[in-house]
Amino acid sequence: MDYFSFVKEIEKNRIHPLYLLYGKEDFLIKDSVDKIVSTLLTEEEKDFNYSIYDMKEVPIQVAVEEGETLPFFGERRVIFLKNCYFLTTVKEKEKVEHDLSTFEKYIQSPAEETVMIVSVGHEKLDERKKIVKQLKKNGVFLEANAFQEKELRQWIDNFEREISLQLEEKAKNKLVQLTGRNMMTLTSELNKLSLYGEEGGVITEADIEELVPRTLEDNIFELVDSVVRGKAERAMDIFYDLIKQKEEPIKIVALLARQFRIILQASYLHKKGYTQKQIASQIKVHPYAVKMALAQGKRFDERQLTNILQTLATVDYDMKTGKMEKQLRLELCLLELLHE
Repeated sequence: MDYFSFVKEIEKNRIHPLYLLYGKEDFLIKDSVDKIVSTLLTEEEKDFNYSIYDMKEVPIQVAVEEGETLPFFGERRVIFLKNCYFLTTVKEKEKVEHDLSTFEKYIQSPAEETVMIVSVGHEKLDERKKIVKQLKKNGVFLEANAFQEKELRQWIDNFEREISLQLEEKAKNKLVQLTGRNMMTLTSELNKLSLYGEEGGVITEADIEELVPRTLEDNIFELVDSVVRGKAERAMDIFYDLIKQKEEPIKIVALLARQFRIILQASYLHKKGYTQKQIASQIKVHPYAVKMALAQGKRFDERQLTNILQTLATVDYDMKTGKMEKQLRLELCLLELLHE
C-alpha cells in the first residue's frame, strides 16, 4: 500500500491488528505510527497502552506476550516494534535471541484488542523468509522510501491544507530545492512558515529565500546551477558569501566535484534508458536531485563534464600542495568554468 492510501485508511478509522512498515524514510514510518497511535489512544491511555520495543535490545517473545495481554483502562493496545532487522538480509550482531516461532503463531492469529506495528529502517525485506511472507499476507504493509517528485508535491499540498497555509508555485519549488530531500526538515519549515503566514497572506519565493536557512550543500547546488546557466555575477556572489562564512575552499571544491559527478552519472544513465527512480537508486541520491541534475546536464556533453571534473581535480591538487593560495585558485577555477 502506498503512503497516501495508508493514511486515508487510518483517517477513516479502518485500523488493522498488524502493520509492517519498512524503508529508508524514517519520517514516513514515524508519521504513520503517530497517526495510528493518535487515532486509537487518548493522551491518558498512551501511558498504559502504548509500548515501544527495540528489537536490538528486547526479544520478540516479550512483545508477543504483551500483545496477548488485555489493555489496561482502555479498549485497545498499541505495540511498536522497531529495528526488526531479522526481516532483512542485514547481518546485525544480535544482543538478544528472538523466538520467531512464537511471533509466527501470533501473526496467524493476532489479538483483537492489540495493534502491533512492526518496522525496520531498511529499503528491502528478505522475501525468502517465512515470517516476511506471513506478515505481508496477514497484515497491512507500507514501503516507506523517498517520495518521487509527484508524491512529494502531493504531500506538500495535503500538509498545506492541514495547516491552512498558501504557497505560490515558485515558493514550493524553492522549498523543495532547499529541504525536499529531508522530510523532517521540510515539515519543520512548513510549520514555521504557517506562523509567518497566519495573517492569511500567500508565501512567496522571496519569503522562502528569506526564511528558510540554507545548508552548505544547498549553496553549492545553487553555485553549480549559476555556473551551468552562465550567471557569472550570481555565481561569484555565492562564492564570496561562502568565503565570508569561513567555508574551507577545499571542501567547496569537493562538493562542486560531487555535484558535477552526479550530473555526469545521471546524464550517462539517462542515455542508457534508466528512469529517474532507477538513476536515483543507482547513484544513491534523492529522485529530485536526479531531476535537477538531468536538467543541468542538458547544457553539457559528456566530454565537457569530464573536463570539468578533471579541472576540479587539478584545483584540489594545487590547493593541497600549496601551488597557489586556495581562495585565489578556486576563484580562477570558477571564472574558467563560467567561460566553458
